[in-house]
Amino acid sequence: MDIEERKGIQITHKRDNEEISIVGGGIKIAASGKPISTSFVVNWGRIYIVVDCSGSMIGNKLEQAKSGVIDFAKDAFRKDYLVGIIKFSSKAEHLSEPTNDIAILQNKIKSIHASGSTNLTAAIKMAYSKLIDFTGSKVIVIATDGMPDNVKSSLKEANNAKTDGIEILTIGTDDADIEFLKKLASRTELSKKVPSEMFAQAILEASLLLASPKSIKPK
Repeated sequence: MDIEERKGIQITHKRDNEEISIVGGGIKIAASGKPISTSFVVNWGRIYIVVDCSGSMIGNKLEQAKSGVIDFAKDAFRKDYLVGIIKFSSKAEHLSEPTNDIAILQNKIKSIHASGSTNLTAAIKMAYSKLIDFTGSKVIVIATDGMPDNVKSSLKEANNAKTDGIEILTIGTDDADIEFLKKLASRTELSKKVPSEMFAQAILEASLLLASPKSIKPK
């Protein structure tokens, strides 16, 4: 056995079992010569896409939204996010928990139709309540074509979500108010207003703004 002293640190090397130990400041680190086995897990992010289904979305805008949501989800899956859907008109309705099963989302999204007013407040509140207890990356994506029934309460719910670490992205058609979309979003660059015929493409492209949710942890 060899013992070496270096500035208050004792290094011991045992030849018979190739063990090396380092002692200093009351802390001992031992290496046996065997490789250290470590595994890692990926912490999937969670996204809720909040889709405007108010009466003004009837026709091409709603079809654009449906197409955009599915394409967005496919890209989000590749970035290790699970995607859920909430629709809103006069009230909010939860359609799907976050999943990476595209068939589930396609089945839910095809049943959506447009009617009623624009209760965005209820939709944000519902998404917030579903995400609040999750510790990983969490995102709300809002796709809308106009102003909500109550601007003040919508902004209040959005601010509550952002304060608790939920990222908010907003996509609006040419009927939307870009300044309102900017206030809803976590940052100005996370809001976008496009012509109605570009709505699907804009929703898809919002996936490019998703940061990697991977949380690497030793297991």
